[in-house]
Amino acid sequence: MKRWLDARGQPTSMPTAHGSHGHQMDGMEMPSDNVLMPGMLSGQQMDALKKARGVEFDHLFLSGMIQHHNGALEMVKDLFNTSGAGEDAELFNFATDVDSGQRAEIKVMQNMLSEKP
Repeated sequence: MKRWLDARGQPTSMPTAHGSHGHQMDGMEMPSDNVLMPGMLSGQQMDALKKARGVEFDHLFLSGMIQHHNGALEMVKDLFNTSGAGEDAELFNFATDVDSGQRAEIKVMQNMLSEKP
């Protein structure tokens, strides 16, 4: 994705409410706490996940990952609602792969949640 954005002269990090970009975390660009991409867990959700153990952790983790994957689906939808977005074959292929992959993974995680006590 970074290569694709760089090739098109687009930013590779999200601007914050203050106009700066996110911070680095283990080599990955992360949005600031003021700007969450769709599907990102809140600080409160992350804290709950850190404290959870056992079945509670499993439930929170799977629920959070479903939320995260749904965020990817929201971004794909937003992309395809943008005029001309489907005209770039590389972008179209990437976005449709993301869509189908995330939907499949969501179904797996939903099944895992339904099997939990």
